[in-house]
Amino acid sequence: MVRKWLLVALGCLGAATGAHAGNCRGAACRDASFGNDAKGCLEIQNRGTKDMEITVYTASSGPITVRIASGSTETVYKAGRMCVPAAEYVRSDAKYTGGVFAPTR
Repeated sequence: MVRKWLLVALGCLGAATGAHAGNCRGAACRDASFGNDAKGCLEIQNRGTKDMEITVYTASSGPITVRIASGSTETVYKAGRMCVPAAEYVRSDAKYTGGVFAPTR
């Protein structure tokens, strides 16, 4: 019985911390939060004070690089403005870009 409760507790803890948290490498990972939006798309939140660049690797498409301003949340899109489903996320590499966020156009 104790073993069952331990397994249930560990399962809940794993679900609460998020499956994506352990799949991020780099110094900026401590300020990045991975989740999904209402449509099930992969969403990344930058909780830090520095801008960051995250390269996301998915099961179905190649690497996708996203720049996220400090305090912002971005949805990850592949070509054609199709969002990447959160279920396809495999891993990511995150780094700080520093300076002021300036989108390239």
